[in-house]
Amino acid sequence: MDTIQSAQQAVELVANQAILASQQGTFAVGGCIIDNATGKVLMAMHNNVLMPYPGSTVQPPFLPHDPTAHGERQLVDWYFANRERLHLPAPDKLTVVTTLDPCAMCAGSLLSAGFNVAVSAIDTYAGINYNSQFDFPTLPPTVRQKAQASWGYYAVAAPINRAYQGAASGPAFAGCGVDAAAFSLTGSIFEASVSSVRAASNNSGLPPEQLHNPATLPASSKVRQALTALSPWSLEVTCANPRMPGPELAPALVDTADQADTPNAVALLDPFGNLLACLGGMEHQSPIRTAFMETTRGYAELRWKLMNDNDPQVRAQAAQYLTHPKYGTFVFLRIPDPNTSEAVMTFGAYGSTMEGPVPQSFPSNLQYVLLPPGVTSQAVADLAQKLPPFYTTSVQVAPSQVLDARLISAVQAKR
Repeated sequence: MDTIQSAQQAVELVANQAILASQQGTFAVGGCIIDNATGKVLMAMHNNVLMPYPGSTVQPPFLPHDPTAHGERQLVDWYFANRERLHLPAPDKLTVVTTLDPCAMCAGSLLSAGFNVAVSAIDTYAGINYNSQFDFPTLPPTVRQKAQASWGYYAVAAPINRAYQGAASGPAFAGCGVDAAAFSLTGSIFEASVSSVRAASNNSGLPPEQLHNPATLPASSKVRQALTALSPWSLEVTCANPRMPGPELAPALVDTADQADTPNAVALLDPFGNLLACLGGMEHQSPIRTAFMETTRGYAELRWKLMNDNDPQVRAQAAQYLTHPKYGTFVFLRIPDPNTSEAVMTFGAYGSTMEGPVPQSFPSNLQYVLLPPGVTSQAVADLAQKLPPFYTTSVQVAPSQVLDARLISAVQAKR
């Protein structure tokens, strides 16, 4: 890997990653991890929300791969997967440099992990510093202070003439800047990609009225087998109304949570009320591999794999039976504490999963059974309402507690 000696070199390196992402047809965002002490680049990555499936001969390929596969999120997981083997420094001795202001998911991921962060371009729609004021109004107070102490936005030379904004120490090359060409590239290349990628992600499934019920799939179906491999509770539970999950969901949530690294689980119901996946977190491997991240990522990758299967019958079944999550319902056993970076990451990841407008319905398709101790449902809603514009105006993130009191009682009885 390269050794970086200036902010200019750092931004040029991640801009090259953004170019690779653009050529792949995904969000044109790139990032890297730099060792503050040496300038060594430990890893560079780009966005992989859309990507071809290796070995597939399907034309055209099904590209929606993983809505959480933003460059920064991938870098955080790469770090924790390799920290011990490579004897990597602690996150607070490193800097994640990125071409674009991190979205809510990536900001929450980076803050949960404890990295310093350095940024080139601003994202006024989904970026955590969307107002360019460095006051991070989206973030809870203690998390906001952490960001202000460890993040920086590089200065930009004439004719842009942007001053450095951020922490005086912490980020690599704090207080330094880049030329206008590098800065402009990091912003313009993303803007050129964003509309088409969001459209491809948000429109990657049939509407409910055209779907077939996956509960009718035979045991020999590769689609059904893939769902079972992802989650043993898949297609074992059906709620009469997917927006009104009842006590029948309690065993899956509680049993999954009992086997997880932390006592939480998230279920995804399809428009027929079938439980498609119920997963817990793997925070012992990475602090950002929470129950929601595992569920949305696991289901997305399952669809991506099946939709690119070289067997046309498998592809047809996947298309006909597997819903886009925007038509389903996510149900948390426990919603994250809205005072934490995990909650920001989670609501951001939900927004990335939708990647655009969600069919409006009541109740919400983002629900939870239990609140953290001392937390009110209003506090949870308040955090969602403070998110950057993409999440409040396009996705309209609206978490709500399940309405069926029997589900709450059934969960409490099992705890």
